[in-house]
Amino acid sequence: MQKNDPVIIHVPHASTLIPKEERRHFVTCELERELAVMTDHYCDDLYDTGAEMVRFPISRLICDPERFRDDADESMSEVGMGAVYTKCSDGTPLKNVTKRHREEILRTYYDVHHKRLEDAVLRKLEECGTCLILDGHSFYEKALPYEPDQRQMRPEICIGTDEVHTPKPLADMLCAYFLHKGYTVAVNRPFAGAIVPLRFYRTDPRVHAVMIEVNRGLYMDHDLRKTEGYERVRQDLAEAVEMLREGKW
Repeated sequence: MQKNDPVIIHVPHASTLIPKEERRHFVTCELERELAVMTDHYCDDLYDTGAEMVRFPISRLICDPERFRDDADESMSEVGMGAVYTKCSDGTPLKNVTKRHREEILRTYYDVHHKRLEDAVLRKLEECGTCLILDGHSFYEKALPYEPDQRQMRPEICIGTDEVHTPKPLADMLCAYFLHKGYTVAVNRPFAGAIVPLRFYRTDPRVHAVMIEVNRGLYMDHDLRKTEGYERVRQDLAEAVEMLREGKW
């Protein structure tokens, strides 16, 4: 890790691990398909560029740390995909979750993860005076039924921004960089936003955040195998992260 390196890579959706004690709560017959389409496969490797990484250790099908904890604050809860999912990507039932079980999941996984991320941000603020969270994701080549954006034409790279925590020069630099590398790029499409721990959210201007989402058709096939584009994507992400670590925005 570089001295005075302000960057934290956050990878929340790369794991396929479903703890044994949670499997009995699933009611879908399509669990493996859901894992295939909903996981950000290989992102823990694609974004492993030398910067500090905070990785969520279990599948988002158990708990999604990118959602607001309270369903009342989370728009995706309307389709059964709040912090604890109850619906599949096609709207069919995923698992049965009581209020008590939901709270147990949140305490065990969500709260622990957010404390790790919060502590990592605090360390960066103490060491560097600032922090930049890079939210690392991938997305399916075609819109899945649950997604708000159902447009067929999808970019190869999506840059997600927050109106408070993403400085315009940061988003502009990333867009220009990926365009120069030959990718098609969109801002906040098909997904928008970037994670900031609630302790700092909309209150601490020292905390910056931006999301990079990679169209998974660039680096893997439908059998979940890496394709020849994998190393190109990995190298280009590494170069982008290095620019962020050096403050070149």
